Amino acid sequence: MEKKITVEAASLDEALQNVASQWGLPVEELRAEVVSEERKGFLGFGGKILKIEVTAIEEEKPKPERAEKTQDSRKSLLACGVNFVNETLKLMDFKAEAVISETSKNTLDIQGEDASDYVVGRYGDALRGMEYLVNLALRDPKAEPRIKIDSCGYRERRTKSLERLAEATARQAVKYGRSVRLEPMASWERWVIHTTLKDRNDITTESVGEPPFRKVVIMPKFDPEREGAAGPATMRIRARRERTVRPSHPRRSSRRSDR
Repeated sequence: MEKKITVEAASLDEALQNVASQWGLPVEELRAEVVSEERKGFLGFGGKILKIEVTAIEEEKPKPERAEKTQDSRKSLLACGVNFVNETLKLMDFKAEAVISETSKNTLDIQGEDASDYVVGRYGDALRGMEYLVNLALRDPKAEPRIKIDSCGYRERRTKSLERLAEATARQAVKYGRSVRLEPMASWERWVIHTTLKDRNDITTESVGEPPFRKVVIMPKFDPEREGAAGPATMRIRARRERTVRPSHPRRSSRRSDR
């Protein structure tokens, strides 16, 4: 039984993120296909709007022959992905190797001396770039799932960190009665934030901006019993005073100070 919806977005990732948040499903369980493309702005220089059909396929008990064929196809795609990533790592002279993950579905795990540093990059930028390249080179959107790339458990650590960030930021938004913008994130990272806070009744979340600068805004909801005399007008004034949460960075040591 298929569940479909057609949305307008600037990219496939944006459409998947929005629908995943709306349906409460992981992005990995959705499939997206571009139906049409329109240019906006003067003479088409204002960007483009894509009409995208997003489908969620409920798990069914497949026939043995079909299940075996699908499994073989997935293994073949992952094997091609391993070869592509390893050739790329070799050309980049990295001491690392990709293998098929045994714990996470449709995932390649990069291991080795350089896996937890150079391969991951700053806030996972290098890992996302590698994931984009392998899917661009190998993916068949009509038949195969998206390949994910992990390195030394980075995704799990990042997910837990985002869950803590979401809860702390939500408490801050409620306490001060103002919305808070997080730093730009990848679509799966924004999905973690939305999913972590979706059951709370004192805040709401939404994604704003254009990729790759799309970010999550966490906004408090007005509660008459909690706010008392501070009515909706006061809450709207507070909500305008947004602040952006930025990760703290260690200070670089200055050579002059050491002298």
